[in-house]
Amino acid sequence: MEAKGSFRIVGIGASAGGLEALEEFFRAVPDDLQLAFVVVQHLSPDYKSLMVELLSKYTSMEVKRAEDGMEVEVSHVYLIPPRKNLKIYHGKLFLTEQDHSHSLNLPIDIFLRSLAEDQKERSIGIILSGTGSDGTLGIRAVKGAGGLVFAQDNISAKFDGMPRSASATGMVDYVLPPKDITHELARIIQHPLLDHSLEKDDEIAKQHSTVIAKILSRIRDVVGVDFSAYKDSTVIRRIERRIGINQLDSTEEYAAYLESSTKEVHVLYKDLLIGVTRFFRDTEAFDRLKETAVQDLLKEKQDSQQLRLWCMACSTGEEAYSLAILFYEKMQELDIDYDVKIFATDIDRESIEYAGLGVYPESIVTDVNQERLQKFFTKKDNTFHINPEIRRMVIFANHNVMQDPPFSAIDMVTCRNMLIYLKPEVQQRVLGAFHFSIKKTGYLFLGSSETVGELSGSFAYIDTKWKIYQCKQKSQQSRVSDYFVPPLQPNKKKRERFPEKIYTRKSGNDDILESAYDFLVHEYVPPTLLIDRNLSLIHVCREASDFMKIPTGKISLNVLDMLPHGIKAAVSTAVHKALKEDSPITYRDLSLQDGQSIRYIDLSVRPVLDRRNNPAGYFLVMLEDHAGRTFKPEGQEKTTFDDQQNKMIADLEQELQFTKENLQATIEELETSNEELQATNEELIASNEELQSTNEELQSVNEELYTVNAEYQNKIEELSEANNDVKNFLNNTDIGMVFLDKEFKIRKYTPAVTEVINIMEMDVGRPIEHITRNIAGQEFMDDVNRVLMSLVPVEKEIATKNGKWFLMKILPYRTVNNVVEGIVITFLDTDEKKRFEEKLEQERDLLMRILENSPIAKTMVDQQGNIVFTNQKAAEVFGIDRDEILQRGFSDRGWKITDSEGYEIPVEELPFSKIMQTHKPVYDYTHSIEKPDGSKINLRISGAPLFSETNGDVEGAVFSIQQEK
Repeated sequence: MEAKGSFRIVGIGASAGGLEALEEFFRAVPDDLQLAFVVVQHLSPDYKSLMVELLSKYTSMEVKRAEDGMEVEVSHVYLIPPRKNLKIYHGKLFLTEQDHSHSLNLPIDIFLRSLAEDQKERSIGIILSGTGSDGTLGIRAVKGAGGLVFAQDNISAKFDGMPRSASATGMVDYVLPPKDITHELARIIQHPLLDHSLEKDDEIAKQHSTVIAKILSRIRDVVGVDFSAYKDSTVIRRIERRIGINQLDSTEEYAAYLESSTKEVHVLYKDLLIGVTRFFRDTEAFDRLKETAVQDLLKEKQDSQQLRLWCMACSTGEEAYSLAILFYEKMQELDIDYDVKIFATDIDRESIEYAGLGVYPESIVTDVNQERLQKFFTKKDNTFHINPEIRRMVIFANHNVMQDPPFSAIDMVTCRNMLIYLKPEVQQRVLGAFHFSIKKTGYLFLGSSETVGELSGSFAYIDTKWKIYQCKQKSQQSRVSDYFVPPLQPNKKKRERFPEKIYTRKSGNDDILESAYDFLVHEYVPPTLLIDRNLSLIHVCREASDFMKIPTGKISLNVLDMLPHGIKAAVSTAVHKALKEDSPITYRDLSLQDGQSIRYIDLSVRPVLDRRNNPAGYFLVMLEDHAGRTFKPEGQEKTTFDDQQNKMIADLEQELQFTKENLQATIEELETSNEELQATNEELIASNEELQSTNEELQSVNEELYTVNAEYQNKIEELSEANNDVKNFLNNTDIGMVFLDKEFKIRKYTPAVTEVINIMEMDVGRPIEHITRNIAGQEFMDDVNRVLMSLVPVEKEIATKNGKWFLMKILPYRTVNNVVEGIVITFLDTDEKKRFEEKLEQERDLLMRILENSPIAKTMVDQQGNIVFTNQKAAEVFGIDRDEILQRGFSDRGWKITDSEGYEIPVEELPFSKIMQTHKPVYDYTHSIEKPDGSKINLRISGAPLFSETNGDVEGAVFSIQQEK
């Protein structure tokens, strides 16, 4: 087995339509590919998954269903079980119950995130066919950890929702059909640069420092971003990853490739940015931030102040919006409403543009709870949109903290998990910039692996675990120029274009000119009012107190509230007429009651024009007594307002006031109706959200059922093939078989059984006892009943009525779970065998009769020397009966065998021993034996070996014995 950690782990996400993609993928996986695979699907909780059996047909690797605590081994495939989420930690799989607090459960995102955290740059993520956006956030994590990411192409995917959503992130390395993903994966992971230790990174950085500097210079020239401040290990890993993907052999080749490929420069740039973020990353950290820094800032804030936050390295905006939501929630808890502005900055323009849209995939439900989703997001199709009240709190901007000046007067700075990628000296410079930006008693929020380093004396810990700091002192010597800000150089060309004399104020001439203007206005211009189109007073020329008075009560700048009744209506009419006709309007001889006397006034209203002679929206209202008239206005229109006209105007004003009141009542009724409609609309929105939630649940269920259906469809095809195989076997076998259920009803049969039982196709489902048989007696049904009751098989030979012989076996019918569900009866045709046995029996009887009636004594001896046959003549010669002879062997001492001189003959010299030794016949061998009555007889013996028909060995011998006279 491979050493732990010596192989890579591949996380595969698949959903609806994923079975076909998985089959195609694993069919192409080579046997020697040193990988482990974990397949995560959307499975139905109510149906048993058949994926283990289905995938096992397409790969030689062992396929297992994941179990809690199971260690991942190389060349194994692990499948997620139903109703569970799957995570990996230190190379072991752990199961958790699915979280039903969200409308969607996203097991692919959950596993891929844990895979990225556990395996880092050795992680590999693959997204195959499926609906929705599950896996999108997961591949972001894998790519951020430096791993490889693949997605199925839209053409080959049966459902392209998941692959399309993954590809839209711009973080997928390859978009290919499943079989091509396998080939490309095998090609990349075998590259030597993709598998080494951190120590080798340092070695490469030292050996190839010039080439790496050239690569970083190329990025700076094309993109405008300098990555020289990044740690060498971070840069090396990203560069080597791109070298492996492009199948190059060295950093020198890759540097040359970058010179000719601007596209590859942008791809490497995106890889180096490491833009990994999510909503409320480390939820406990944000909860702690809300109860400390957020709460303190809001409580200490004064009404006139603006709360300013700087979210540095915001990537695609999730963290900035998370902060905005925290402040919004806390303000609602405290029942306050302050102006909070979050300046969210990042070096990547594309990420900033994406963040500014405020549109995120539906997979964010794993990070945002249901309450916040409903309150701060709007669901549209398969995306969530940030609501306007949160979007207004965030200002996105492109900003490079290592080049651009930092923000000032900031109440809180957040920069999480960005400093860890920078060199130590650059980290301190960035932290110094933060210290400059933060107000005294302001807050700093860093990632869990980051600290303030040398500035620990300037910050106090608020939370040591989640790295929340508060500024406790500000350096008096801190300057903006100390933090990445280049010194400003004067622009001589601009100074030459704008000579200094233009900006030199000649106070003496200006004072004289202003005094001249004041004299002309005072001597020659009548009392004049400058008003706007809403009749609001802007400026007054000369003394106008004779025509105006300040009203009591609330101060109003409306000129009609200050003018007497005699000329109020005239001013209103003249302004509207001048606005309409765009020309001066003059009314003469307007009567104005002044105590006991009447004054006559000329009124002139003139539109104010701008430098292009266009109306500026302002008017000059000139009021002149007859006695003080100094000029004759243009477009004079003599008008006299007597009492009757004033009364008519008063009536019109009263009617207008009545109309206004009616209009106001109508407006209030409309507002009431609008509020009711708005309430109804909110109810409809709530109902729509519930329907959307229900639709999402139905979509999820439909997806799970589609997966189950695909598995069952595949299983049905297998069963159809197996059924066809069984059917062909039954139809073409020569063995008669009949299958009965527990009630002895016929389920299936083979055509050969019809020779014994008269079954026809229409008899399926009928009890077998109703079918006529070609065998006699009731023993057949008795045997069937006995086997079902005792479960002991019955085997016997039977003959049909026409004399044909069969071997009948009656056995219990057992399922795969060893449950007896009926009876199986087989009939094996043994008629030919039976005829052959009868023929052999006849031949044996004939042979035995010949031997029995032979005039010569005959005996047969087996391989061990035991006498197994003797005829009657031999019993007469030996003088003992046949039964006793059959109990003896050829060398039995009861024979008392001697030679002609009376000496006992050794066993090895006897005829049988010689035949067994030489495998040849013996002829006319003579010796003497003693009969039971004590007399001796001389025998002449001839013998021949008996050879086996199979292997030619000697199995015994046959002897002819004659008594000599």
